[in-house]
Amino acid sequence: MPIKHGGASYWWRPYCWRNTVFSPLFTFGSLKYHYNLNDMKFQHYQRLHVNMITHFFSSRGKINELTTEINKLQKEIDMYNQENSVYLSYEKRAESLASEIKEFQGQLADYNMLVDKLNTNTDMEEVMSDYNLLKAQNDREAQSIDIIFTERQSKEKVIQAVEDDIRQEKQAAENIIKNMSEQDQTKYTEMKMANEKLLQELSSLQQEMDAVNMKEEALEAEITHSQIKQEALQLYEKLHGLEEHRDQMIAEDKNMGSPQEERERLLKQVKEDNQEIASMERQLTEIKEKINHLNEGIRQLDMDLEEHQGEKNLKCKELKKREESMDNFLESFEEAKNQELERKSEIEANIVALLEHSSRNVTRMKQISSVTNQELKIMQEDLSFKSIEMQKSQNTAKNLGTDSQRLQMDLQKMDLLEGKMVDELTSLKEKIEQMTKDLEVYNNLPALKTAGEEKKKVIRIMELEVHKS
Repeated sequence: MPIKHGGASYWWRPYCWRNTVFSPLFTFGSLKYHYNLNDMKFQHYQRLHVNMITHFFSSRGKINELTTEINKLQKEIDMYNQENSVYLSYEKRAESLASEIKEFQGQLADYNMLVDKLNTNTDMEEVMSDYNLLKAQNDREAQSIDIIFTERQSKEKVIQAVEDDIRQEKQAAENIIKNMSEQDQTKYTEMKMANEKLLQELSSLQQEMDAVNMKEEALEAEITHSQIKQEALQLYEKLHGLEEHRDQMIAEDKNMGSPQEERERLLKQVKEDNQEIASMERQLTEIKEKINHLNEGIRQLDMDLEEHQGEKNLKCKELKKREESMDNFLESFEEAKNQELERKSEIEANIVALLEHSSRNVTRMKQISSVTNQELKIMQEDLSFKSIEMQKSQNTAKNLGTDSQRLQMDLQKMDLLEGKMVDELTSLKEKIEQMTKDLEVYNNLPALKTAGEEKKKVIRIMELEVHKS
């Protein structure tokens, strides 16, 4: 009889003839097995079969649960994607609405300002002046923004070029490293690691130094606020200086030899001092010679300056006269120009009238007598003379303008030359003062000698005190 359970099917035959012993025949799929009901293997396979069936049903239930959960999650994902797309569209719409709100706010501010102006009975001219001021300010800001934008573009180009160079350098360095031998590559990696380690140590030391500096600043601030700490610091510095002086005297005592050696040392020092004094005297004579030479040069410069000043005064007077004449000419130039222009317009009007008259009488010119021809020639000569005079006046005005510019340039050059001469004179005077001060110092050689002897005496007294102690 067939039995179906889930997706599997098997046959159970309770009785089958096999070796004259009744035993059940169990078939699973295409396989057929004969088992004895009391056989342990049959019981074991039966339990295994039951377990397989239960495991199959439990796995199938879990798979169904997982499928439903996956479908649920997929629906949630689809819902979230839809919400995200809707959110992006809302965000874009919010940005556009925000820009519109800003624009409307600006328009509202303009309308409010207009209402305030109307309520305060402000004149239209004042409103237009405010408008022009705001427009000029906006134009300046727009120009500055354009300049900043162009500068930013240029700097971005420079940065891009630098980044390209850095990239090329890195590529070249990588190529060099690849072309290295294995030994060089290992050495390079070791050096790179050592460099990174040193950089880390440097950063840590820098941090420690910053912390110490901050601590020092805090302590200094505390010391400045505390009188007792300031006194303690002064006493500590004084103690440190006395300890250094003590160590110096101990070192001098150790270096000090026998009286004979001390005598030889002092004689040697006296010789060195005498040599130094002789060299100082030589330097003093050289300095005196230099001072005399500089004084002579200064006298010569003063004489040259006086001569140049006289010539310059004459030139300045001439230039001032010419400048006055030019100023007078320039003051009267506009009036003369207007007069000449009026005269020119009158002449042009006369010329036009004469030309019209001549054009009207062209047909009769062949029939007129020699006297009329002579009068026409006189009029033409008068016209040419007046045009020549007008050109001369224009050329004269141009020449006077060029002369004025040239004289102004000459005056500027003279002012620059005068400034340079004054600067040179002041620098020479400062050098003379410094040299006189040096002469005063070096002329008092006896005082220098006495000061040196007093220092030697003080040193000897201190040495004797050290020996006694």
